[in-house]
Amino acid sequence: MFKPNLVYLFLMAVLFLVTACSSNQTEAPASSTEPATTAVTDYKSAAEHVFSLYKEEDISAEDTVTNMLPRLEGMDWTEYNRLSNGKTLETLELLYTHRSLIKPEHYRSLFLATTNLDGASAEQYAAIAGGLFTKDTEGVVQALADLSDGDNRQSVISNIAYHLGYQDVSQVKQELEQWQTNKELDDPEKNVIASLISAINHP
Repeated sequence: MFKPNLVYLFLMAVLFLVTACSSNQTEAPASSTEPATTAVTDYKSAAEHVFSLYKEEDISAEDTVTNMLPRLEGMDWTEYNRLSNGKTLETLELLYTHRSLIKPEHYRSLFLATTNLDGASAEQYAAIAGGLFTKDTEGVVQALADLSDGDNRQSVISNIAYHLGYQDVSQVKQELEQWQTNKELDDPEKNVIASLISAINHP
């Protein structure tokens, strides 16, 4: 009777085990070295961007305002009113309600957002800008002096003057002149005060 060679049998057993193990292994998926990407929306205008923030429902009103403030620059309120289905006044009221969140670093953005303000929305904007001026006269004057857009500067000054016009005008002018006397202002800042006094005199 044929007797298999023991070495041959041993090698065959080893080969069988290796083959069985290989067939049971599944190829591990290759790990991607690409970082996870976050979708970035390319907004065509400030109005579009700000409205996308305004309509978010999963964040607080305070966070909404904080997110909106740096992105107001270049705002066209007529476009915003169209996109938001008439929520311009409501949006400005939100900014006014949370005006304590408006910091000096937001002044430029806010002051470059005066296009096509009218009626009640203009009054609400005036309340915001005028309130900031009363609270932080020096910071607002400096921010206005730094604006390169003269039309925007004059628009904001007119809004501030409108707001101050509800107060005792003679007292307001006296306080402005006294404030100006006590400060070392450069020429652009002096021009802002002069323009403001002129706007108060000629509402």
